[in-house]
Amino acid sequence: MTARKLLVDKCVAGAVVRRLRADGHDVVWIGERPADPGDEAILEEAHRDGRAIVTIDADFGTLVFHLNAPRVGVLRLKQARAAQLAERASALVEAHGSDLDEKAFVTDDGDRVRIRPA
Repeated sequence: MTARKLLVDKCVAGAVVRRLRADGHDVVWIGERPADPGDEAILEEAHRDGRAIVTIDADFGTLVFHLNAPRVGVLRLKQARAAQLAERASALVEAHGSDLDEKAFVTDDGDRVRIRPA
């Protein structure tokens, strides 16, 4: 497994963060900060620090595809119970880490995964 640099949005459960860290990834979690800086600032930070974003929020798609914000890899998870979400996030980062490195937008629909390349 290749360790990835990830920035996890505040809306993602702490169980996901713990699992990704246990998998050996370098994870920054917005939920550990006193305030959420907002999606645009998160995207800018991820771009600056070379991190892929892990989120449940659909707004990153709008920023990336419609507002021409800086491009980073994004893994958009489907909402689920925390334990299931942690397992799914771990599997998706493992399976699609190279896509995230290439700044793809990876969307988990539950039944399938859609990948939109950079």
